Amino acid sequence: MAGFISSLRMLFKRRRHPRYLVQDGTYLIVKSAGGSQQEKKVQLLDISHGGMAFIYRGSPSELEESGMMKLLSERPHGENIDFETVSDFPLPGAVEGEPLRQRGVKFKWMGFFEQSQLRDLIDSVKV
Repeated sequence: MAGFISSLRMLFKRRRHPRYLVQDGTYLIVKSAGGSQQEKKVQLLDISHGGMAFIYRGSPSELEESGMMKLLSERPHGENIDFETVSDFPLPGAVEGEPLRQRGVKFKWMGFFEQSQLRDLIDSVKV
């Protein structure tokens, strides 16, 4: 019976990794995946070992080619993280004509060293 109940929990559980809210003032830099070195600073909302969510101003096309980010916080982390977009939707509160949007991303495969750095980063920025 216990196996059946745990199977049901796994079936209805949405996330593989728990998400953590982050401290105010935690930002990340989203880099263009193409040849240009264009970067955009966005505010991080939450983070997990599998992905994160952030808020940005502008259109989705500005970040469409993005696939890499660099995290900025009180403790600098210079490593880049590859990701792919899972969701992107508008939020109320457009200012100065630029729409406010929220994007959810999941991290691509990371080796042991990158996972260890991500774990340290999450410990340093989570609330």
